[in-house]
Parts: sequence; structure tokens; C-alpha cells
Amino acid sequence: MGIRALVKQVKRTILPSKRTHKQPLATSGAITSEANVPPHRLDSKGLTSSHYPTYSPLESAYQALYTELFAKSRHNDIPDSPVARDRLRAQIAQTLSDLQTCSENTIRSQISRVLKLQESLLAPIRTLPSDVLTEIIQSVLELNNFDGIGYLSWHATKLFGGIFPLTWVCFWWRDQALSHSAFWSHTTVHYDSLHAVPTTEVFAFLTECILRSGVSVPMTVKISLRGDESPPAVITMFMTMLVARAHRWRQAELRFGSLKLIDNLFPFESSPTKFPLLADLTFDYDEVELDSSLQNPILECRPPLQRLKLTQLSESHTDVIASRNLKVLEVGCYIGVSLARLLHVCPCLEFLDLSSFKSIGNPDANQIPCHSSLLSLEIHGDIVNGPWKCVTLPKLTQLRVRLPKLGHPEEPLEEAVELDVQASLNELKEVLKRSGCTLQHVNLFPSSYWSFGWPIAVVAMVVKFFEELPAEAEGCFVIDMPLQEWKEQYLE
Repeated sequence: MGIRALVKQVKRTILPSKRTHKQPLATSGAITSEANVPPHRLDSKGLTSSHYPTYSPLESAYQALYTELFAKSRHNDIPDSPVARDRLRAQIAQTLSDLQTCSENTIRSQISRVLKLQESLLAPIRTLPSDVLTEIIQSVLELNNFDGIGYLSWHATKLFGGIFPLTWVCFWWRDQALSHSAFWSHTTVHYDSLHAVPTTEVFAFLTECILRSGVSVPMTVKISLRGDESPPAVITMFMTMLVARAHRWRQAELRFGSLKLIDNLFPFESSPTKFPLLADLTFDYDEVELDSSLQNPILECRPPLQRLKLTQLSESHTDVIASRNLKVLEVGCYIGVSLARLLHVCPCLEFLDLSSFKSIGNPDANQIPCHSSLLSLEIHGDIVNGPWKCVTLPKLTQLRVRLPKLGHPEEPLEEAVELDVQASLNELKEVLKRSGCTLQHVNLFPSSYWSFGWPIAVVAMVVKFFEELPAEAEGCFVIDMPLQEWKEQYLE
């Protein structure tokens, strides 16, 4: 039986329903979270005649049997011999017979619950080897878009995490989930100064989850601090714990309301051994303009990044990302003379996404021309004033152009805006023609304002852009529509 089939069987037989009996992750202390809802306790001492004064002997017997089977299910106490399994099958046959002959709805309901537990104890998934069960749990988490374990400040009294319900299924599943460090190595902390700080109980619980990630498993860390105020002490303690494990970071998403907050979170000296595994980094902040004196402490450590996303990058700071490992780069705003230096220090870059460009002068006479190995480019159509000076892209095969918001289709386009966008598209086309590349796929996207129509000036602009473009005809698209079909629709 394949993994996908086993995952489906998990959902049918084992995974908790809406009325799941939940068990806390923590072994001590009263911790408030999604994982500490106390289980509903049903035992033989509670099943007395005072509680069920009207029960028939058959119903009382099934109540007691339900209590016994429920305890076995939670402890994964399955029949471990052929004789025990045959005995359970005989009990299932008797339960089915009682269900068919019983006419009382309340008793039938109780018999059905018992039957479900009996059949569950014989489910093949309960006998799987530990490594196979771990693979199934991993598949279930992926199917449900598992985003790790974390704290969101608008839910200050609880944590979120898709792994928690899987620890409530039974003690066997619980032990497997708790002992597999990779399930606890994805941590998210989102704090907004407008919301309450986490309680002591939540801090203790998140601390336990971080410790369960072990000492060697690579980690994914997402940190978001919004607001201008410095974070409270408890949030700083969270950050300190995560930064202390920087040598295990493989992927990191760091988002700040102010870049100055990083001074308190990363108080260490730059060292190439600080982030030895970090391959994927997103560094985002709300500030549009940067003080040139502010440095990025993570980039200063020169991690072996393969993907990097930055809100802003200055040409004077490109040395900190100089690497032959870097394959994907996304930059909100690039400040410099041209892209030549950036592409020169990242010679193996394959994908570049550039949203805006701020020119700070003309290229030097001694500017070294850059013949980039770039394969894919995504760019806004309003980037003008020289980003392509001294740049050629001979290997480029994929191009996506996102046009800016140019107003409402029923309103005339401002002449200055039209001229800027047209100049940007012309400049981009010229560098493509100069590079001698042949584009296999070109896709041009408009603003969402044009979903029900295009300004005439923009239609003409798009048509002109594709004229003499060094691209294969069958690879030209506008909003994912083949170019010829788009022309037939808008040039009638």
C-alpha cells in the first residue's frame, strides 16, 4: 500500500474528528494552548446506576465495553497475537449482530461507537513500523500546509501548530511526534506592538517546543516584529533562543517594522561560521529609505545563500552578497548606477526579480561590462534611467514584465506616465536585442485595474513592445494569453 493510500486511511480510521479527545503536549504545568485541552475522561467508576438509571443491561454492557476499548485505543493496545486478533474479530461479529437486531436509537448509537473502536484496533496503520508512521505524519502535515509551530500576538494565550492534533490520537502517535525533531524545527514568532504580550505559560510552552527541535536538525525560522517600539522582554527572550541556534538555520524570514530593531536581536560579531547552513533568507522591513550606515548583520556573516529576498539593496553594499552560490535574488528597490556590479559579484545568478530602481549617477568610464548568466528575469515596466547600462543577458530565456498601475481604463493616461513606461519598455527591449538572446517565454502582466478593459494607449504600448522582440512567437503571452489571441480580442 502506498503512502497516499495510507494517509487516506489515517483520516478514515485514526485521525481525530471534531470531537477529538485531546491530550496536552506538555507533561507538567497548566499551559494554555491549542495543545493542552484536557481529554474527556470516561472510566468505569463514572458509569454507575446513578448516572445511567434508565440503561438496559445491553446498553450498560456496551458503555463498559466502550470505556475499555477507548483506553486501549488511546494507548495503542492492539491485539498482539493471532488468538487475540481472532477473539476481537469474533467480538466485532457479535457487535454487528447486536447492531442489526437492536431497534433503540440510543443503544444503536452506543453500539456503533464501540464497533468503530473495535475495527480501529485492527486497522493496519496501527502496526506500521515507526519510520513508516513518521513518513505518514509528515505527509499529513504537508497536505494540510503545515506551517510549523508558532506564536501570533493577536492570540496571546495560545500557540498554533498542525502537529498538535496528531499528538492527541494515541500515545503511540504522541511518542512518534514528540521524538521526531524535524516536526518541531519550524518556528514562527509574530509580534505587533498593538497587541498583548504572551503569557508566561505560552512562553514556557513555546520554549519547550523549541527545545524539542533537538541540537542538530536544520531549522526554519520566521520572525515578524511590527511597530516602532522595542519588543517586550519576553519577545526578546524568544529571539535570543532562536538566534542562539543560528548555526542550524536553513531558512529564515525576518520582517521588521524598523530595521533598527535588529541591533538588539543580533548582538554578535560577524563570522562565516555563524550561519553555516542558511540557504534561503527573506529580509523585509517597512522603511523605504535606509540609513547607509545600517548594516545587515546576517549578510555580514556571509552565509551560503542560494535564495535571497531584500526590501532594498544599495550598490555600495553588494559585496556582502557576493557569492557563487546565489541562484535567486528578489530586490524591492536597487539603488545604484546600474545592475552591472550586482550581476558581476553574483556570477551564477539564474533568477532576478526587481521591483524598482533608483539611479544615483552615470556609470564610470572604467565600468566593467557584465555578461550575465541570468536565465530568468521578472521586472516592473516602469524602471527607467539606466539599470541596464553595461549589462548584457546572452543566456536569458524567461521574461516576466509587470506593468505599473496606470489608472482607470475609461480615464486618459497621463502623458508623463505614458512616456516613462514607454521609455522603460524600449530600454528593456534594446538590452535584449543587444544581448543576442532568444526568449522562449515572455509574459506581460497589466495592473488589476484593467480586468475589464485596457486603455488604448496601453494596448498600443504592449503591441509595440512585442515588435522585433527577440522571442519565439509561440512563447509570447499577455496575462497568460497567447499574444495572437490577445490581439484578436483587443484590436478588433
